[in-house]
Formats: sequence, C-alpha cells, structure tokens
Amino acid sequence: MDPEYLSQLQKVQITLDIAKQLRYFEGPNGKVNLFNQEYTFVPKLKKIFQDYIHSDKQFKGTIPFEEINKIIEYRLPVRSDKKPLFVIRM
Repeated sequence: MDPEYLSQLQKVQITLDIAKQLRYFEGPNGKVNLFNQEYTFVPKLKKIFQDYIHSDKQFKGTIPFEEINKIIEYRLPVRSDKKPLFVIRM
C-alpha cells in the first residue's frame, strides 16, 4: 500500500511544531527564543514553510544560522511514511 500524501493541515502542524521547538529552545542558560525575527535565518525559514505548505513536493536543504556560525538542515516531507527533519548542526 502506498503511503498517503500529507494534507495541507498536516503540513501546517509540522511547521508549527518546528516553530514551537525554536521558540522554546532549551539552551545551556535556559530557554531561548530562536524563532526571533532578529536572526537572519527566520525570514528564510518562514518563506520555506509557506512554500512547503502550498506545494506537493518535499523540501530539503540547509540554511546558514549566521549569528552562531552553524548550519540548519531541514527535510519537510510530502508523504506520511517520511519524518520531518530539522537540526542545527554543531
């Protein structure tokens, strides 16, 4: 049986889960809001989320997190048999 395609609502839930994790990121000194517009990756990520929600293709790639000199790797699936990935690479 073929895996189901994710609905637009399911894609919204995936992006909201990622945004929530970023808003309440547990740093070494406590919680930090990494979904803050002051960070250069946030507008890029919001655009990726918007395009993903309205698309029928998988989104994957990297975004530089310039403020801390790290790379964010992401994979946003279109099928239910794939899990989303969102990692800040150290």
